[in-house]
Amino acid sequence: MRSRWSNILKNPKNKVSIEAWEALDLEEERRAKEREEQERAEREKEPPHDCSALQREAFEAGVQAGLEKGREEMRLSAEQEMRRALELVAQVERLRLETLRQAELDILQLAMAIARKVIHREASIDPEVVSMQVRRVIARLEEKGLITVRVHPQEISGLEAVRQSLTGSDGKLVRVRIEADEAIHPGGCVVESPQYFVDATLTKQLDELWRELLPSHAGTPPASAP
Repeated sequence: MRSRWSNILKNPKNKVSIEAWEALDLEEERRAKEREEQERAEREKEPPHDCSALQREAFEAGVQAGLEKGREEMRLSAEQEMRRALELVAQVERLRLETLRQAELDILQLAMAIARKVIHREASIDPEVVSMQVRRVIARLEEKGLITVRVHPQEISGLEAVRQSLTGSDGKLVRVRIEADEAIHPGGCVVESPQYFVDATLTKQLDELWRELLPSHAGTPPASAP
């Protein structure tokens, strides 16, 4: 390689100084090469990029996210199961109350049916039942006109015996006409006057008793037949 100082070497006087300069250049090149080799060696000494650490971090982040998602899904599932359990408890309680109400209704219906049969049987045997009914009703009326009393045909004769002794609310005797009505069961009566109408049949009284005992089922009283 031709040195940049080759032209200057033609002058002998400059030979010493030029050689010194060239020596400096060579030294500078050597040092530059040494720096390059040192830098290359340092780069080679650097550990390679650790991908495993990034992978581990990504894996741990994914696991954590999965755990959080799983916990959230479990929480939502637990809430749904709790709501279902509460709904089931409420349904069971409603069923229990409905069963108790139905049992109460059944017992009352049975009791009323028995009472009807017993009362009607006693009324058909004891003629005094209808007489007491008529006396009780007329004694509450403030009526000066004619009072009509309708009863079962078989009870006409029994009432005729007490007709003359019937008194109103003022204690005075009242005028009473007795009529037969096969639609009225023994023991009951219907009392009519210009001012009043009183249904004192046993069926009517038992129905009123039913409504008082169980108002919520007032529309479904037990059978009224004796």
